[in-house]
Amino acid sequence: MIQSQTHLNVADNSGARELMCIRIIGTSNRRYAHIGDIIIAVIKEAVPNSPLERSEVIRAVIVRTSKELKRDNGMIIRYDDNAAVVMIKKEIQRELEFLVHRSGIETVKFH
Repeated sequence: MIQSQTHLNVADNSGARELMCIRIIGTSNRRYAHIGDIIIAVIKEAVPNSPLERSEVIRAVIVRTSKELKRDNGMIIRYDDNAAVVMIKKEIQRELEFLVHRSGIETVKFH
């Protein structure tokens, strides 16, 4: 379960190393985010000479959480850390596909 002020590792090679969640996208009073949810985050640590800089506000998709995820078949999935993938907005519209353990492949579209 991810909430505001939670620090997350970055699971891609975008140039950011650590993020901090500042808002969960969804309803106005949503408190927790789970795997597959989109959050607004700020970059707390970045790789030198990368296109992303510290204190930049970005969107990210959560791909791993320390809180266990219970499936319908009884299997419990738990990770060692909280991690997210940075969504970088390009000039061309494109679809980003993320492998999410909750329900297979989900497609996230943004313009």
